[in-house]
Parts: sequence; structure tokens; C-alpha cells
Amino acid sequence: MSRKAGTVSEDTQKNLIKAAISEFAEHGYQKSSLRRICAKAGVTTGALYFFFEDKEDLFTSVVAPVTNNVLTLMKEHYETELASDAEELITDEREDVRAGEEFIEFYYRNKILVNIVLDNQEHPAVKEFFEQLTELMNRQTILLLKTLAPDSSDSPIFNECTVHWFSHMLIDSVIHILSHDFDEPRAKEQLKIITRFLRGGMLSLLSESTI
Repeated sequence: MSRKAGTVSEDTQKNLIKAAISEFAEHGYQKSSLRRICAKAGVTTGALYFFFEDKEDLFTSVVAPVTNNVLTLMKEHYETELASDAEELITDEREDVRAGEEFIEFYYRNKILVNIVLDNQEHPAVKEFFEQLTELMNRQTILLLKTLAPDSSDSPIFNECTVHWFSHMLIDSVIHILSHDFDEPRAKEQLKIITRFLRGGMLSLLSESTI
């Protein structure tokens, strides 16, 4: 947990965060240097340790705006989905597309920070984020299945492995899009294509499970 600033200027903390973003983006977490970060920020290491316990604490503070916002975006999207009836969920892709476009817009507003997250997936804070995101997706799929097909819990198709696979396929698909140097409109269009494919695949399995 980061320490409170007290009498030290908040500008110092902001400069440290800014310098850390530059350092992590260029070198990654493992090869980054607290000395270089302090030099870029124009402060001593003592000033850094006033705000942050160590490099891991600093990194977690850097990526938190991304991880927290993505989880919030997903939770809001899922709440909207669960307020929809079964027919709307099956026939109307607009909410899925809207949520996807909102994420893409977030990515292009915060490209450097998001890429720091994606480039450091072995860091404990990033691992925890992806675990939380996957678990959130797993729960949502199960809740949606109860709306779309109340008897699907007895289906061998929608078992724990299938549900978990859906979550990872969606995450991997989005990361795949972001790994390309698309402009924002192209990224949105590509995500729309993937959304239609994933929706179609799930609905196909759903139809098979209710036969």
C-alpha cells in the first residue's frame, strides 16, 4: 500500500508516476530501474520511498487506473446484459458492440498504460487482474445461461471447461486485436467481427444443448 504524501508535494508523486510510466513502457517491469525513474522525475530515492514501498508498489500504482477501469467497464456491461430478456440477448448484438467500442476507446486514450499491462503479464498485479477478469466473465456466462436456457446447467456442453474457455477466448481475441497496429476505427470493426463470431458460436452450442 502506498504511503500518504504528508508534507511532500503532490507534484513529486505525479512526476514519479509519469517517470515510472516512461520507464516501464521502455524497459518492462523486470529491467526497469528505480534510480532511472528518480532521475527522470528529478527526485531522490528517499522521495520515492516516501510514496511507494518498492518497485512493485510503484508498478501496481501505475497500472491500477487501467485494471480498475477495465473491471468497472465490464461490470457495467454485465449489469446491462442481465437487465435484458432472453430474446433481446439472442437477437440484439448492440450492447456487446457498444461495450466493445467503449473498451477500444479506452485503449486508445490510454494506449501506453494498457500496453504496460499487456507487456508485463507475469507481474503479480497483472496476473491478479486477469484472474479477476476471467472469474468475472465465467460468472457472467453462467448467469446468462440461466436466462437463455434454464436447463443448460444439466448440459454436458456448458461445463466448467467450456465456460472457462469462452472467457479466455474473448480475452485472447481482444489482445490479438490490440497487438496489431490498427487505427481506432479498424480496431472497432475487427472487434465487431469477433463479437459476432463468438456470439454465433455460443448460440449454436446453446441451441445444441437444448435439443
